[in-house]
Amino acid sequence: MQYPFPKNTLYVPLVLLFLIWGTFLLQNLGVGRFNCYGIVPRNEIGLRGILFSPVFHSGWKHIINNSIPLAVLSFFAVLFYQRIAYYVIIFGWIFSGLFVWIFGNLLSGDSIGCHIGASGLVYLLASYVFFSGILKKSRNLIAISLIVVFLYGSMIWGVFPEEFLPKFYREDSNPISWESHLGGGIVGLIFAFTTRKYGPKRKVYSWENNSEPDAREKWLWEKYKESLPENERIALEQKYGENSDTDSNEDNYWFTNDSR
Repeated sequence: MQYPFPKNTLYVPLVLLFLIWGTFLLQNLGVGRFNCYGIVPRNEIGLRGILFSPVFHSGWKHIINNSIPLAVLSFFAVLFYQRIAYYVIIFGWIFSGLFVWIFGNLLSGDSIGCHIGASGLVYLLASYVFFSGILKKSRNLIAISLIVVFLYGSMIWGVFPEEFLPKFYREDSNPISWESHLGGGIVGLIFAFTTRKYGPKRKVYSWENNSEPDAREKWLWEKYKESLPENERIALEQKYGENSDTDSNEDNYWFTNDSR
């Protein structure tokens, strides 16, 4: 079976989904029921949450809400950025968790709190895919950025403290880890900026690059010379040289000028 995209593009979304759903199954069997494997801000025990918090979830609604955008955004990231996406996910996982460990619960003044869920990764990928497309100035990548905005633009509300959110956005009374969302968004933006010179580049068309004529321009030049009377063709070759093609910048737009 042939795929319209590289098969390795599917591996990362599947691995991420396997990790969070496998852990969720273990949770339902009792793993972590009496222990916090999430991030506890500024607490030594909470450091382990930097590694484990994205794979733990509080319930069915929590994990389902994270699974779909995580799969879609990781697919986009790997499809368009290939190897760079691996580094973004691995190091973004760590740095966004470290952000929560340092800055989590600062507004409430309480360091007790167990931050869990893959939403930090979701915001990391959404931020990276969006800003990277803009910074690379690629039409295709900008189009993907707009798709991300269309699908997940409402995620912007998630980076604000719950007290500042409009009431219509609050779906339930369960607290959200807006610090994870904000940390993921900031880390994604930083990675988009630092990797802007790597990965896919904006396509440069022949009319944007005057350093070397492309094959089509050379072909048109030869056809133009063949269409001239012999005396005019000889004069043209004497002026520019028989093998000069279109190297001269003086008549860069020769094919638009009928000199006969």
